[in-house]
Amino acid sequence: MCFDVDILAYALMESHVHLFIYDRSKNISVFMMNLHGHYARYYNKINERVGHVFGERFNNKLVLANVYGKWLSRYIHRQATEAGIVEDPADYPWSSYRTYMGLEMKEFVKSNVILEQFGEGESRLREYRAFVLSHDDGPVDWSRRYFTLLEGSELIDYAGRIMNVDRSVLLEPQGIKERHLRHYAIRLLYERYGFKPALLARAFRLSRVAVTGILMRRKI
Repeated sequence: MCFDVDILAYALMESHVHLFIYDRSKNISVFMMNLHGHYARYYNKINERVGHVFGERFNNKLVLANVYGKWLSRYIHRQATEAGIVEDPADYPWSSYRTYMGLEMKEFVKSNVILEQFGEGESRLREYRAFVLSHDDGPVDWSRRYFTLLEGSELIDYAGRIMNVDRSVLLEPQGIKERHLRHYAIRLLYERYGFKPALLARAFRLSRVAVTGILMRRKI
């Protein structure tokens, strides 16, 4: 059976596997069943064993590649680092990060889907590396089955953390300096993270007209 899928990112860990898959055939369950079956047979053969290889059914979450995809790729490529196996994800050979960095070639990894969000040429590799090594986990609620951007009070708290300002400054600014901080936060969330004006208006308790005016004044 043929499947029309792209592998955008992966990390093979000792107890589990992370796969970021673009499935055009919309038959991910059958694809994963076949993948598990083929790998189990391969693993059992080279290790001269029988029985199940995977203990549980796979868990899947849906993601929009051009909105949350870069954050998901970062999450996957940091698995070995977060587990304390390596300090630099480039030192871990069982993930797609080395392919992203041009250190090895794996044609089945479609890294351009993510890397094109970081510019062109070699500079995008530097930008992506800095992105993966940063301490910013992103404005995404990873706990839900469908990944969603933060909103409301969670979004305000996130903006406060990355700017190191109190949430009260962003919601109820006092004076010109604090209003400028709120404007900066709105532009930051719009330009760097892709939040829509309507969502920003709700989070900051402003009208959409006011948010649009802030965004039109100047870039961050």
